[in-house]
Amino acid sequence: MQQEAMAKTDWERRDAGLPPIKVKKIKRPDPEKPVIENEIKFDDIPVNDFMELEYARRKTIKNAEGVRFLGFEVSMILTPSAQLKRKPGRPSKEEKEEVSTEPKTLTGWMSEGDFLTLVRNCRKKINPQVINW
Repeated sequence: MQQEAMAKTDWERRDAGLPPIKVKKIKRPDPEKPVIENEIKFDDIPVNDFMELEYARRKTIKNAEGVRFLGFEVSMILTPSAQLKRKPGRPSKEEKEEVSTEPKTLTGWMSEGDFLTLVRNCRKKINPQVINW
């Protein structure tokens, strides 16, 4: 019965042959992202230098308001010649001298969208058994 109820103004407009007044939508602001150490974005990963995914575990992170952000704790191996995107500023002495033949390991937290993009683009190089959905 309540579903059929309508406001008096809408009833009068309908009686006059006019369309009902449109309901204004409430705009909800996007929640603030929590502070995340070692956040990895898909754009930061050189896809051509990707060798293998060591592990991926589902991990949700909450912000101050309690909103959950879905993602994965990941560890991946990159070729020794991989050039990771770095933050602006002068490189440290360690970064300048860093020339090795060992593969690089990249660990951190990825949002679910970035992780699924990585899985889609590197499907042939990823063993699905290392992903803990």
